[in-house]
Amino acid sequence: MSNYSAVLRRLSLAALFVTVALTCGIGGTITSAEVGMAYPTWPNINSGSLFSFFYDELAESFGSGSVVEHTHRQAASLTGLIMLLLAGYTWAKRKTVGSDVRNLATAALVVVIAQGLLGAFRVLENDYLVAILHALGAQLVVAMLVVLCQKTSRNWSDTFAPVAASKVAQLKSWTTLAMLLLFANLYSAASLRHKQGAFDGHLILAITTSVVVMYIIYLISTGLKEHKALRKHARGLAHLLGTQLALGVAAWAFLLGPLITYLPNEDTRFLVQALIATGHLLCGVLVLAKTTAVWYEVKSRLIAKTDA
Repeated sequence: MSNYSAVLRRLSLAALFVTVALTCGIGGTITSAEVGMAYPTWPNINSGSLFSFFYDELAESFGSGSVVEHTHRQAASLTGLIMLLLAGYTWAKRKTVGSDVRNLATAALVVVIAQGLLGAFRVLENDYLVAILHALGAQLVVAMLVVLCQKTSRNWSDTFAPVAASKVAQLKSWTTLAMLLLFANLYSAASLRHKQGAFDGHLILAITTSVVVMYIIYLISTGLKEHKALRKHARGLAHLLGTQLALGVAAWAFLLGPLITYLPNEDTRFLVQALIATGHLLCGVLVLAKTTAVWYEVKSRLIAKTDA
């Protein structure tokens, strides 16, 4: 049974884009700008409506941080709406859409709803541990949506040419390790951003994760030259990882290192630090997304060659 449908494909891509660019991007901005409690109320917005688009009035009444928090809640609501349509569509078309895609879409919807509840609990209780779990849950949503986008692509049913069994097993082990390390690193990064973690732990995990990811890129680039999809993912991952490492160095330099007092104007310094920190987080989300794509390609479409 083919899982391809133009509507399903577009909904999957829309959900991924909104989650990464808006929900995660604005959520990261909230933490960077330290305005997570701009609204201490939920679901109402300081007695206002979630669907208010009068941002200038919000900024005047509650400060500019409230606008960032407000747009984050709106973006999260948009993600939830798209996921509701996506899951509903898979059930409406269950005769033509495979049960694996339907189950994944439904599970992703459940995780998105849980994310909304975690966000509410974080606000109502002002709990930093919940805030860290909320940040980690967003990464899980991204990973699930990446897989959903892959499974709903037009050519997903195509299979790769068989590869030596030892290389398949090696890649499966290393990509699985990379996924585990990425989530551990994202947890340490979220803890650090919420001032609950240590920089040393994040640094060690970041270096270890980068080495593992670089080794995966090496394995694909040198041993799977005939597999264009995997090589394309590996190239994209290499570019993202390089950007992420550069942003990580910049974040350390401006937030903790020698450039912390480089900009004399306090407002300018805060803006630069927030932009670099948010860019580092957002690029980390993209690294996770691309690594997930590599992991699922290897897990699902790489076929072990049977020895003669």
